[in-house]
Amino acid sequence: MLFLAIGLHSSSAKGQDSTEKAKEYRPELHGYLKNFPMVVVAPGFDAVQQADNILHNRLNFRWRLNAHWEVQAAQRTRLFWGQSAENPFFRDFLDADLNGPADLSHVLFSEQKLLLHTITDRAFVDYTKGKWQVRAGRQRINWGINTVSNPNDLFNNYSFFDFDYEERPGVDALRVNWFRTSLSRFELAIAPGRDVLVPGSKINMRESVAAVLWGFNRKGYDWQLVSGYFRNRLAVGGGWAGSIGAAGFKGELSWFYDLEETPGLERGNVVVALSADYRFGNGLFWINEVVYNQQRGGGVAPILLIRPLRADNLSFSDWSVLSTVSYPIGLRHSLNLAGFYYPTEEAVFFSPSYSFSAAQNLDLTVLGQYFLAGDNSLFANAGSTLALLLKWSF
Repeated sequence: MLFLAIGLHSSSAKGQDSTEKAKEYRPELHGYLKNFPMVVVAPGFDAVQQADNILHNRLNFRWRLNAHWEVQAAQRTRLFWGQSAENPFFRDFLDADLNGPADLSHVLFSEQKLLLHTITDRAFVDYTKGKWQVRAGRQRINWGINTVSNPNDLFNNYSFFDFDYEERPGVDALRVNWFRTSLSRFELAIAPGRDVLVPGSKINMRESVAAVLWGFNRKGYDWQLVSGYFRNRLAVGGGWAGSIGAAGFKGELSWFYDLEETPGLERGNVVVALSADYRFGNGLFWINEVVYNQQRGGGVAPILLIRPLRADNLSFSDWSVLSTVSYPIGLRHSLNLAGFYYPTEEAVFFSPSYSFSAAQNLDLTVLGQYFLAGDNSLFANAGSTLALLLKWSF
């Protein structure tokens, strides 16, 4: 009887293992549907510049084929109804795929005040075995350490002002990781570039990025060193993450140097970002960042704030200061406030928001973005935004 009991238990355990493996290797599909009306108000708050309603659907697909192979893909589709849909500049911006040589961004429909756009921002195959991981395809390569400003993020910088894109952009790339120990790794990534301003263009080496990263831990701090080729420039940098007492302390810096001289531009420039964060006993979380962005012959005009800035020109001015505060109220409510100060531009940006979790898969957010700037500032015509977001996850 004892042997029979052991045999039955063994068979049951094997059956459970088979069931668990079947579940583990089963394809998964989830995502969300988000709807939000949005208005943009002119500087001075005397007129509505733009009014839109956006219906946003995201689908995330994942399939673990076995213990080593995995496939992931994600599709982002948005229906714009309003004045943005009538703007040909905005339409062209959506249609241009900034993520690499594969053109996976398409305006499916555009007529009067309606515009339907879709983009594949994740599509990769991942192979993992032992200390090695290889990933090929459209993916997110995040080398940044700071919460917002990332001079080390050569591949996937994002726009802080794009509040509707929490997943952030990906890039067409090949990435190889070697996890030497639990606290040390080497990473190689290659992302072919494309000239998005030339219709039909494929790979452009001058717009490509290829770099290596060495990450390690020393004396309680996580460190990384970065070096490589960045869009016809040499890039060398590094960063750290640790703490001073109970406060977090992080930093990144990168030096870029043109491989070819460009008239009117300095060949080299430095970008530095330092940050500190602290969580108070009542749950309030505070982050402060200071960025020095050495100019090479003029800043970047904020024509389209949602377009990501490059790692070698990470801010609209030479200095910028960011502060964000988030405060949870119970389990279902939260208040957030973020602000930028641009001393050179004599401009201030602040963004208050309130979020409410109405149900396990239903969230409501009210958000504002406000610019205050002088007549001669780059932000003089930026305007301000108010949005109401309702998100259903599935």
